[in-house]
Amino acid sequence: MNKINLDHPYSFPALRENSEALTGLLLQESPDIDELLRLTELRESLILSHQEALDGEEKKAFLEAELACNQHLNDVIEPMRVEAELALSQLVRGKKAVKKYKK
Repeated sequence: MNKINLDHPYSFPALRENSEALTGLLLQESPDIDELLRLTELRESLILSHQEALDGEEKKAFLEAELACNQHLNDVIEPMRVEAELALSQLVRGKKAVKKYKK
């Protein structure tokens, strides 16, 4: 897996902690999806509350840096989503085959 860096020059302490937790989780072979969801929702909450305290160019710079981090996060998570979707579709096909076989 590529290096995961979710920090930027405008990261504040709580966001850095969240970034470290997300990075650690994503580097695991089989990340806990519930924890991933919790951390990404927390990240969103941190960003939304922090942006309200910013004005003008500072706000714009923070949001642009965060947008790049979020795109990177999406790039890392997307293959996991595709893999889970494939596994789920195979499970559904398998269940249908078992039902058909039982008839």
